[in-house]
Amino acid sequence: MTFLLTVYTLWQRELVRFYRVPSRWFGAVGTALLFWVFLGSGFGGADGRAFFFPGTIVMSMMFSCLFATASIIEDRQAGFLQSVMVAPVSRAAIVMGKILGGATLATLQGLLILVFAGSVGATFEFSAALGLVASLFLISFVVTAMGFWLAWTIDSVPGFHAIMNMVLLTLWMASGAIFTVSSTSWLRTFMTINPFTYGVAGVRRGLFPSAAMDQVPGLSTSLWVLLGFAVFFYLLSSLVVEKTRERK
Repeated sequence: MTFLLTVYTLWQRELVRFYRVPSRWFGAVGTALLFWVFLGSGFGGADGRAFFFPGTIVMSMMFSCLFATASIIEDRQAGFLQSVMVAPVSRAAIVMGKILGGATLATLQGLLILVFAGSVGATFEFSAALGLVASLFLISFVVTAMGFWLAWTIDSVPGFHAIMNMVLLTLWMASGAIFTVSSTSWLRTFMTINPFTYGVAGVRRGLFPSAAMDQVPGLSTSLWVLLGFAVFFYLLSSLVVEKTRERK
């Protein structure tokens, strides 16, 4: 019961903090939509925008996760997390609460962009739509957990942003958001082990369930792979918090 209460409290705090800074959401959504309109048009008008739309959603969520995890450094510097750490609560619950808060906000942001899905010919079927929402949440969880792990090991907010931007943009560009399959063998291998590949694939399959996508991972495969990455990065983040506790 204490575990769930801790998770809920930190999750709620993330939502309240976001509500007080709406510019965060506007900036992330606006940047992604500008990429979609201009870069998508460069890939061939309406068809280019349709192809680029799933990547746009993931990009917007990626920025939201980035902002959410940067707050971990601010919380540590302000002393909030130190206060939470000395409380008689599970460290794993602290990690889960922070990650769930960021993942929830990013998922809501992705759902907001779905307002434009009709303009690219997306069709919604019940099972595919459920898979779409699950893909949005899982890729958000993965990115937030990844960011939590890195933020816990870095004391500089600018340094964190520099590293995370480099990592996330690399993963996003090699995810199938811009091209489906590369002819370069090492890049194909990288795409196979890239969690963003399965996030973009899950969103693409959910938006266009009837389209022929032989080179795109299936929806169920994408969900299972994303779940595996989510568990991995959650455990990694929990471990780094526990090690910090042991050193102290």
